[in-house]
Amino acid sequence: MFQISRNLFGWGLAILLTVTVPASAQETGGTGSYGGDTGPSDHGSPTGRSPTTQVTTVPQLSTRLAQMKTMCAAAGSYVADCLAERLATLSQDAARLDGHSEMKQILRETAEELRLLVRKNSDPEAPRARINSADGQRSARPLVAVPASRRPSVHRQAIAILEEAETQLLRSSTQSAARASQYQQVAEALGSNKVLLRS
Repeated sequence: MFQISRNLFGWGLAILLTVTVPASAQETGGTGSYGGDTGPSDHGSPTGRSPTTQVTTVPQLSTRLAQMKTMCAAAGSYVADCLAERLATLSQDAARLDGHSEMKQILRETAEELRLLVRKNSDPEAPRARINSADGQRSARPLVAVPASRRPSVHRQAIAILEEAETQLLRSSTQSAARASQYQQVAEALGSNKVLLRS
């Protein structure tokens, strides 16, 4: 479990007052860089590390993509990294989704592009944060903030990354009519998260 060091306790509480998720808890600490800390496995929670959260059908995948907004909607300066983390976690959960390797690769690459975008534009003054949402979602790793001065540019780039992923998904769905319909739903669910980057 992510712990706040004593010397950052007061700072962490201040951040909690400025960046909150309704009906949720957020833990803060550390610095704005990514580092190598991914934290311990959280069995039984929707972090991509529990058998209970595995995604085995495309409709399940679409639902999870649409649910990303629930946790990231009020993430504020952490929203771009929240989307990156949710996509990466979902990619882990979809490891046993058979017959859709190209789709899973698109989601993995999109998550990594978003993560790297945030890493290049991180706020060195803001602590990393873990976010819990009312529907039981919890970030699998500490999230990194983007400073207000860079946020409009980062969000525009993040929207472009999501739009490119949508295009790739639609292009990869031409094998059959049934697959085309499924992939269109996945693309739409992914694209629905762009609203968070436009607010």
